[in-house]
Amino acid sequence: MENYVADHDKLVRYLDMTIEEVRKDYAKVSMPLTEHHRNGWGMAHGGAIFSLADVAFGAAANAATKTAVVCLTTTVEFLRPGKVGPLAAEAKIVRAGQHIMSYDVEVFDGLGALIAKCMCTGFLTNVLLSE
Repeated sequence: MENYVADHDKLVRYLDMTIEEVRKDYAKVSMPLTEHHRNGWGMAHGGAIFSLADVAFGAAANAATKTAVVCLTTTVEFLRPGKVGPLAAEAKIVRAGQHIMSYDVEVFDGLGALIAKCMCTGFLTNVLLSE
């Protein structure tokens, strides 16, 4: 399925993310864990983890829609350090209202350990997604 985030999001390319799978209300996104994605202690940087989760949310929320979904809020719990790449985030719909939707996003390290959990709330705008 074509996806607006995959085609237009510059951060996806900058952080070398790959949108592995996307369908309505679901996405799986991966990202290598290079020195550019690590903090000063050599672990996955919290900002990189958050960015990966946000992209997974955006890809899932903007699949099969003609208008843009934007993030209203995100809460993130960092559960353990990400030491081994690649990292992967999986976003799944929890609730879909007329304009407000909620997604669970889980982020895993390269060994399959859950390193972060996020709850992302999005808003369905009236802004048309351009081609």
